[in-house]
Amino acid sequence: MDGSPDLLRSVREEARRRGVRWTAQRQIVLETFLASHDHISVDELHHRVREIDHSVSAATVYRTINMLVDIGVAHKRNFGSSSASFESALTKQHHDHLVCTACGQIEEFHHDLIETLQDEVAKDRGFSLSHHRMELYGVCAACQLKGVIPRPAPVVETAES
Repeated sequence: MDGSPDLLRSVREEARRRGVRWTAQRQIVLETFLASHDHISVDELHHRVREIDHSVSAATVYRTINMLVDIGVAHKRNFGSSSASFESALTKQHHDHLVCTACGQIEEFHHDLIETLQDEVAKDRGFSLSHHRMELYGVCAACQLKGVIPRPAPVVETAES
């Protein structure tokens, strides 16, 4: 499904329906984003796009990726870093994330038992789920081998504290 003509056409049509002028530069941003199979920042996407067309500005990439989020083509994620990352909402099955707080590695995973338990918890509480997002933070195996130890979670002050 990556970059299929039907997908590209439907994104162009939806952008135009929303009053967004579709340009060759936006097309390059879309195709480059869909070809990316990892979590990508706007800066990295801009770097990849400029390898194809040096005239594409960071502002064009930023506006285009935010439009892709608005129309449901991209998911915006913030894994505790200062900049957001994006992943395709169309070319990947549902998954959750393991995030290394030492090196920033993001590992995707899916586990049927976790999905079943989430559904059971919602059902037991009379809650109708529309979607969810799970992110687990810690230190990856490679960083552990280097001697990095997990940092404790930050303490959040509440009004009751």
